[in-house]
Amino acid sequence: MQTLRDHRNHRNHRGEEQALTQTATATCAATTRSGVGCKNAPLPGGPFCHGHHPNRAQDRVRIASAGGRARSRPTTEHAFALGAEEQAARNKAVSQANFRAAGLDTLISTRARQVKDDPPIIDRQRAQDATRRAETRRAWAEWHRAQAGRHRATLAALIRHHEAEAERLAPGAGVGGDS
Repeated sequence: MQTLRDHRNHRNHRGEEQALTQTATATCAATTRSGVGCKNAPLPGGPFCHGHHPNRAQDRVRIASAGGRARSRPTTEHAFALGAEEQAARNKAVSQANFRAAGLDTLISTRARQVKDDPPIIDRQRAQDATRRAETRRAWAEWHRAQAGRHRATLAALIRHHEAEAERLAPGAGVGGDS
């Protein structure tokens, strides 16, 4: 099993040991509302995490206004892998997707309320469900009839085979009998 030190030494040739050590040991310099030091890892090149970084205040307001639907936050791992321009493009794509998701959530909840309050919609849905169940039952009945026919043919052939073998092997029978 590879130890953390071996892992660091292995990755040292790519200059990642410092980043690995920093993210494993450093914590955010901010203090939480309860007065305890923040335990999150700081963003690369700074003492604060995403939740406390002063330059990220607008991002936090935007995420909070989305009502918890925008849970995507940049991590230190992604920050190392992506440049600032790529990270900005990714953040924009994520916020557009979250905006669309919020619209879909609203549409679904509105439609659910309409269905709940509209008996004709419920009746239509029940009728469609009953029709679908009846079609499924008819299809299964047809399949079972076909299976019975296949089994009947197979059993008839087996019966003929066994009767022929019994005749052939019976005492006093023609060739191969024990007479």
